[in-house]
Amino acid sequence: MARILSALLMGTLVFALAAGCSTVSGWFGGGDSTPLPAGSQGENLLSGASIEECRQDLEKLVAAHVNEQLRQGNSSQPALIHKRPYYYREYVEYPDPDNPRIIIRENDTKTRPLSAEVTLDKIRFSTQMHRSANNAREDSRFFRDTGVEKLNYELRNGRWRRVGSIYVAEKTEEFVNGSWVPREEEVSRVNPNEQPGWFRRTWTKIFGGDTE
Repeated sequence: MARILSALLMGTLVFALAAGCSTVSGWFGGGDSTPLPAGSQGENLLSGASIEECRQDLEKLVAAHVNEQLRQGNSSQPALIHKRPYYYREYVEYPDPDNPRIIIRENDTKTRPLSAEVTLDKIRFSTQMHRSANNAREDSRFFRDTGVEKLNYELRNGRWRRVGSIYVAEKTEEFVNGSWVPREEEVSRVNPNEQPGWFRRTWTKIFGGDTE
């Protein structure tokens, strides 16, 4: 009987020690050794090399954006733009398209780990706005806006998404007697016979011009 009790006690002690080792192993990280999947957020997304790769991808997107803008029109064949209720003609130029100014920021979120602001020097040529498409096509008086285009991007699911853009004109000129000169204050970018409306007020705030 004593031998049986000793065996039972020994078995219970061995089981307790085994369970205790398992628990201690879990405390010190030995319970789960599954590695993070390659390319996961926890691996190295915000390392220097990874950010550089993201920058290269963003540069490709910016180059595609510039090419798309340039394809829409040029000095010999400006694009006809319709933004209700107005029509106007427009084409753009980028003085230094291969050197965008890019600022990348790290965010404390896994869904949008990186955000970026891209700044490009941009020159925009456009006519005043018209209610009629035919009047806009016949308008050959272009104004030149020199300024910067700002594009905002966020990295989502490993891909850059553009979330905003704005063009800010720093100066506006008109072509007079063979040269570009500062725009006369009385020149309106919208036909003066038309009511200003919300679009015109917003337009003039961004691109310059008179709202009164």
